[in-house]
Amino acid sequence: MDSSALPAVKAAFDEAIAEVRLQVQRLGGAAFIPEPWLGDPISSTTRAHYNSVVMESAEGAYSAMVAYADELIRIRDSLQAMQDQYLSSEDQAAGDMRRQQA
Repeated sequence: MDSSALPAVKAAFDEAIAEVRLQVQRLGGAAFIPEPWLGDPISSTTRAHYNSVVMESAEGAYSAMVAYADELIRIRDSLQAMQDQYLSSEDQAAGDMRRQQA
C-alpha cells in the first residue's frame, strides 16, 4: 500500500466504525421485541425465539454486527501501526542520511 494513502484509508475506516457503532447502539436499544405484540401464545413464542436467536445468540445477527465493528477497529489499528512504522523508518533513514553527509 502506498504510504501516502494510509491517512485516507484510515479516515474511511474511522467513518465506517462510527457508522457501524451507531447502528449497533440503535439495534441494541430498539431491535429487541419487548413483549408479544398480540399477547397470544404464537407472538409470545415468536418474540422469545427472535430475541434468543437474533439478538442474544453468539451466532445471531446482533453479535455479527458487534464482531464486524470490532474487526473494523482491528484493521484501523493495524493501519495505524503500519503508518507509525513507516514514519519511524522514514525518520531513521533521514537521520542516517544526515549523519552520512556530515
